[in-house]
Amino acid sequence: LAPYTRLTTFEPATPDTERIGLWERDVVEAFIGTDPEHLTRYTEFQVAPNNMKLDLRLDLPQRDFEWSSGFETETRVDEARKVWTGRMRIPLRSLSETAPVPGTRWRINLYRCDDANRAFLAWRPTLNKTFHVAERFGVLLFAD
Repeated sequence: LAPYTRLTTFEPATPDTERIGLWERDVVEAFIGTDPEHLTRYTEFQVAPNNMKLDLRLDLPQRDFEWSSGFETETRVDEARKVWTGRMRIPLRSLSETAPVPGTRWRINLYRCDDANRAFLAWRPTLNKTFHVAERFGVLLFAD
């Protein structure tokens, strides 16, 4: 759940539209790195309250906006409670050529941008002015 005081989104909203610069408004994001040898190589997924979305592949400083994971999104806005939710369904094949097995470790970080309140939240704070600090990502450990 993402509480809000005022939603800021790009308009007009066309469901499932990819929008470069989506991070400049309300959005939730997931950064996922599956290559432990290359921390600056990862994927980025974003969804806004109006279901606009963006996915891209990064190998910093390069960014591939043309890449498409085929991920699906769904959002809901509860205006009475002033919260919105976003779901992402990301195909594993878009993240790695090999499926994770028990013991596999992927780097991950989760973010929320609340534009109206100038709040930029992170599951694992980067301690920097950018979310793109892969060394600060958390670890997703696959278990049995």
